[in-house]
Amino acid sequence: MKNFISINDFSREEIFEKIIPGCKSMVAKAKTKKPLGWHPSKKVIFAFFEPSTRTLGSYLEASRLLGWRNMQINGAEATSLTKKESMANTVRMFAAQGADVLVMRTKIEGAQRFAAEILEADDWNTSVQNGGDGTNQHPTQTFLDLLTISEKLGRLDNFKIGFFGDLKYGRTVHSLLCALAHQKNISLKLASAPETVLQDRYKKIFKNVEEGDSLDILADCDVIYGSRLQEERFTADPVSLQRARDRFKISHKQLEMFKKDVIIMHPMPYVEEFDPQIRKDSRLIIDLQAWHGIPTRMFMLEEGYKNRKKKTLNNEKQKSEFEIITKMKLDKYMEERKSKKTVHKYFMPINNGTVIDHIPRGLGIKIREFLINKKLVGDIGVKHIIEDVPSKKQRLKNVLVLEDIFIPKETIAAISSFAPTITFNIIKNNIFQKIKIKNPSMISGIGRCPNENCITNHDGEASSKFTHHNDNLYCYYCEKEFEQREII
Repeated sequence: MKNFISINDFSREEIFEKIIPGCKSMVAKAKTKKPLGWHPSKKVIFAFFEPSTRTLGSYLEASRLLGWRNMQINGAEATSLTKKESMANTVRMFAAQGADVLVMRTKIEGAQRFAAEILEADDWNTSVQNGGDGTNQHPTQTFLDLLTISEKLGRLDNFKIGFFGDLKYGRTVHSLLCALAHQKNISLKLASAPETVLQDRYKKIFKNVEEGDSLDILADCDVIYGSRLQEERFTADPVSLQRARDRFKISHKQLEMFKKDVIIMHPMPYVEEFDPQIRKDSRLIIDLQAWHGIPTRMFMLEEGYKNRKKKTLNNEKQKSEFEIITKMKLDKYMEERKSKKTVHKYFMPINNGTVIDHIPRGLGIKIREFLINKKLVGDIGVKHIIEDVPSKKQRLKNVLVLEDIFIPKETIAAISSFAPTITFNIIKNNIFQKIKIKNPSMISGIGRCPNENCITNHDGEASSKFTHHNDNLYCYYCEKEFEQREII
């Protein structure tokens, strides 16, 4: 385990059989408060472009106890990013300044994954660790959360956990849910305002999920996890913000409703989630939870350093495979079509050019715009765009007819990568060919991530990459899910 960027990068075995036991092994060492030695050859750089108390503080203490040298960058204003230097060149400088481990906290989502790619491609032996990237991931927080639950409950499965507050934008909530999805018999109770409900993609990975708009739903939970309501999400409606805060605030009244042995957690900072009068209640374990960040990050620094020289990323570009399904003389093909009574009713056949067929409904115009932007076709080169054509396989499809136009192979591969159903009918020199393309799992070279906060929209060296997820596409960097037509 070289980089710690997203919970989704780790298997169940890695999380629960290696990382959490590794974090536990550091607890006793952290409690001594004494450095384990002095190792000036080991260096960690903390590049924190967002404010942090617990993450940065616990990492600093972890590096002190391990006897490492460290360098601390607080705020983007402390770097040449303010002079419009790219993120890629900034992280290269950190590696050149001796970072064996680079811990980053950013507003830009996917920046840490991009940094890991850049450094490995340039042969720097640096572990990249994510201290939080926008609303996306915070894996180090998740590991300390799991360590806390394990220490208090004595198990990491078979319990009921409730979340309250900002479940939509809370990156700590998202990361913890992704980890718990690996475990058996985890039930969710979700309490949130309409503006901050948890996204469906997280709820779908659990069998037992209940939702409500008050803390009452959490009454029978073994673990309760709070997330700060972010004021910026309610800028147009401060009244709703105050109502939500009042509704999701734990006081003595709520404590009486909860189980006597419940553990109540929060990644902090908290604003009004807890009444000050319950701060010392034994069920509220937020101080212990925050302290667990020290042994957790001790383990992560050591693990990252140990594996810093490993090559973990596949930087080789995979090639698409072109399969010729049909190849015959054009007149013979048309005769066969007529005999089967399947001659096209929706457009006139062409004698020369390309027909892009079986396009998912709604994507035809997008592909046309893409081809125009690539200067491969003009308006006069597009003979037909047919929408909502009946199809046995897709019910309704789009068809794009390009007379006297032939598309380069790399563009064919890029277009087909957005939907495996797409086929290309090429008519040239009186020969008809139907071609289908098998693409790599990673899609690149077409479209852009719609998330304006994704690193691909902030750094010229970061090109959008996607993978298929059900019928949608999943951004490799910011881990957001989008429909095909949003990207192309």
